[in-house]
Amino acid sequence: MSNEKTIMGVNKIISLSEAVKEKGNQEAPFSKGLYHWVMFIVSLYSRVREKLNIDFESFVILQVVVSHSLYEINKSGTKSFSDLENHMKTINENKLLNKQKLTFASISEILNLPRETVRRKVIALSKKNILTFSTYGGIKLGSAYKTIYKDFVSQTTLDLSSLVNKWERSGALKNLLELGK
Repeated sequence: MSNEKTIMGVNKIISLSEAVKEKGNQEAPFSKGLYHWVMFIVSLYSRVREKLNIDFESFVILQVVVSHSLYEINKSGTKSFSDLENHMKTINENKLLNKQKLTFASISEILNLPRETVRRKVIALSKKNILTFSTYGGIKLGSAYKTIYKDFVSQTTLDLSSLVNKWERSGALKNLLELGK
């Protein structure tokens, strides 16, 4: 997984006020949209702590591993939620999933975290069977991730749907979608 895919170049960043002026959009829905976004993030953070019983940094490390797995899965075509759920049930049996192994060093580089921090948190996640790691296979999703996928990802998807609906009702979604044009 390339780190460049997750980094925006300086030449791609424009100020929000300039973008709004260019499009002639009104800024009124921004505060409601931002409020709903912040509440989504607060809820996500709380659910990570309460439901998954892990710290947010470990959650972000997990998301890098999930991203890598999805990148490999999507090479054979995109999948539905159900297809992915079925795939998660057999996650430990799928030896060929990560052809390019994910390492402590690569996660450390992507997240700009010390390698030792990544190593310590991956070990803690592996004790909960959320991740597995080996010198040969690298870092992969563990057997307990299927439960996270079924429960946590389902709820997050519903929460995201609610967020987008709130943005649509407030007019923030329309303005947001037009900013990039």
